[in-house]
Amino acid sequence: MSSGAQQPTAPPPRGEARDRILQVASERFAARGYADVSMQEIADAVGITKAALYYHFRSKEDLFAEVARRAINDFWAGIIALAESGRPLRETLQSIARFVRDSMTSVSMSLLEDVHRHLPPEVEQEIFTEHPTPEAALEGLFRRAIAAGEMRPMDVEPVTAMFVGMVMGLGQRGHTRRQPKPDEDELLVDVLLRGIGTERTGAVPDTDQDSERSSR
Repeated sequence: MSSGAQQPTAPPPRGEARDRILQVASERFAARGYADVSMQEIADAVGITKAALYYHFRSKEDLFAEVARRAINDFWAGIIALAESGRPLRETLQSIARFVRDSMTSVSMSLLEDVHRHLPPEVEQEIFTEHPTPEAALEGLFRRAIAAGEMRPMDVEPVTAMFVGMVMGLGQRGHTRRQPKPDEDELLVDVLLRGIGTERTGAVPDTDQDSERSSR
């Protein structure tokens, strides 16, 4: 056989092919939404047959669910990484607020709407609950801040719930405007820290101590 004969190109390993499919599908779903993207279009963009695409994902619904899983996991993981960065409390909270605001674009919000609209309720619930959520990391952040004297001792669970609610609200507001105000994340953190700072006035009540006093 001639040394110049062209050898058949081996298909990419299954893991690489799956990752490529998910990348292309994520781009297509983000650009036009679940309803307007076909499996044939995704297969053509990846450069595989439709049958090969169905080998990796049994249906368009399964493919979209995996795209959503990855997006949500990346979102939670980003918050967790920032919460565990070891930086001062104010700097960390502002970084998280900016990350949430920047992540919750019109594209990502449309993806979440498609999850609710096109996937069965049990699949939607599983997507949002199977990955670690950031509450534990945020509670750890506030406990470290208490130990470092950055905030007074208090129950960190309601503080975490308040912060999560505030930043998610900021993110939802941000995606409705073309250019969110750059200082909104700083304002949010200022409001929170005025409540959980070392001052007693206006601070979040110490739930554990208040409960102990009321039981006497």
